[in-house]
Amino acid sequence: MREIEKLIKERKIKDAIEVALKMENTILKLEVLAYILRSVDNRDHQEFIFSQMFEVAESLDRPQDKAVAHAILAYSAYVMGKEKVDEHLFQKAVDVAKSLPHPSWKADALADIAYYMAKADLFEESFKTFLLAYNTIKSSKEPYSITVSVLSNIAKRLVRAGDSIPNSLSIQFYSLAKEIYQSIRFMTQAKLVNEKIEFVQNVLKRKNLAIAEFLGKGDIEKAITSIRYLDPKERVLGLLEISYWLILHDKPELARKILTDAFNMMLTGKFKPNDMELVRVAQKFMKIGLLEDALILAGIIEDRVKASEVLGDIALTYARFGKKEKALSIAEGIQNETVKSRVLKALKGEGNVGHE
Repeated sequence: MREIEKLIKERKIKDAIEVALKMENTILKLEVLAYILRSVDNRDHQEFIFSQMFEVAESLDRPQDKAVAHAILAYSAYVMGKEKVDEHLFQKAVDVAKSLPHPSWKADALADIAYYMAKADLFEESFKTFLLAYNTIKSSKEPYSITVSVLSNIAKRLVRAGDSIPNSLSIQFYSLAKEIYQSIRFMTQAKLVNEKIEFVQNVLKRKNLAIAEFLGKGDIEKAITSIRYLDPKERVLGLLEISYWLILHDKPELARKILTDAFNMMLTGKFKPNDMELVRVAQKFMKIGLLEDALILAGIIEDRVKASEVLGDIALTYARFGKKEKALSIAEGIQNETVKSRVLKALKGEGNVGHE
């Protein structure tokens, strides 16, 4: 997989496709092709990859492989925006799975299909399919060892599906996985899944306070994971706080990426924290020298007085860094005349702005 990732990063898409097509494990081949398809923006590349995947799927003989292959195809169709195609392929996958002769085969295939449904944002259909897989093997007369193995696999897929769901619905998937693990006495796994449930519940309840706590403990991984469970406005604020923490801890590249995501969300005008929060973050950015980023935040603040105060602070900070012309340019653009006059006087050495 590292070779594939390297080729994609180098934009050698055709080479990546060739490497994938040479893989012997057919399902793995389809999964890797789906990964490549998801990683490229070029529509022609996507169509070519999809056609190659379709040929691979059609060449399969084992019906259980065909069922999973159609689910991977359906997910790839979803990635490409082919809604009717993905619905048809998912239904075809389920039909093939239901026709399998052994409950263990049927349940395994249905769990795979359910996982890809979750990846395609078909959460309700996914959970129903997981339940069907669970009930199929639970009510079967398969040998105990086979039943336990299949139930364990279903639980694993439920956890993977839950990990891909960016909202409270993930708890539903985790809870079923926990129930299955407990039923087969896999208590360590059940405990780990319960920790995931508690994590999501904590973030949903405490929102950015939970992120602040993770950052306070230096747990950046949990802080970043938490973002997905917040609503868009809270997510923006969380991203700003995380980027600030990353700058402080000498991780500028990741900080810049996260900061760009936050700005893109705000500049659409749809998702914006309240002005007081933006002022607070802008002031934090100024303290660590992120003046251009503080300027962007000032431009997003709707309250003109608050925005003017922030711009005044930025102008004075530039002046302290010896960038007098930049400071004056910013000060001249301040809309509130009272703030503007005070800042200009301070910059010209005629008064004190009253802000640090």
